Amino acid sequence: MKTLKIIIPVMLIFALNGCIIDRSPDYPDVNACFSVSGTTHSMNEPVYFVNCSQGAVSYEWSFGDGFTSNQKSPAHTYTETGTYQVSMTATGYDSYETFTDAVTISGSTDLDILVMYAGTEDPVSNCDVQLYGNETDWQNLTNPVSDILTTGTNGLVYFADLLPIEYYIDAYRFVSDTSYYSNYYQGYATLALDENQINYYNIYVELLYNTKKRHDGKIIDIKRIEKSTKEEHNRIIEAFLEK
Repeated sequence: MKTLKIIIPVMLIFALNGCIIDRSPDYPDVNACFSVSGTTHSMNEPVYFVNCSQGAVSYEWSFGDGFTSNQKSPAHTYTETGTYQVSMTATGYDSYETFTDAVTISGSTDLDILVMYAGTEDPVSNCDVQLYGNETDWQNLTNPVSDILTTGTNGLVYFADLLPIEYYIDAYRFVSDTSYYSNYYQGYATLALDENQINYYNIYVELLYNTKKRHDGKIIDIKRIEKSTKEEHNRIIEAFLEK
């Protein structure tokens, strides 16, 4: 038994040494690298990663947003803007190496508007909403910078691919030949939109009586509308649906 105990370690050492000597020339150290296709990347569009590693047999990717992959050259879609640190670990038979690079994801400048009745948190359906680039055009209903969008049952309209500037918003819903809901006195001007983000705003409309869609006379003070959040929009809509 003692001889067996001695012989086994000696044989193992010999076998291990032989294995190392035999394998080293055949399996060089891993060189990890990858490149990113394209120069600009947007939300909700796939980003393609091109693997240029050498000497590796497996790969582990971390895309910086909590998602991973073990594909050699994966594609990944980001749903939020920002700069992400992407790392890829390439593993061979005798070694491994990690390569890291940054990917910046941009998004369009969008405007998400929730229309509600003044004094309430009740969304307004079938309300027409249009954007203007300055107060004069808004006042005269000339040169709109968007199509007319109509709110659904949740009171929302969504304008995409805008410039990061302030917008003047006209929201109206006709009731009869002599009355309509409008935000004319409730507020109509945004702040300059945050670029590459979804900008959330609330608009309130009140019932007005006039045969014209615009009252005579110019509003002296610009009335800013209320900036909101995605969470606030969801809360209001969910509460309304539960009524």
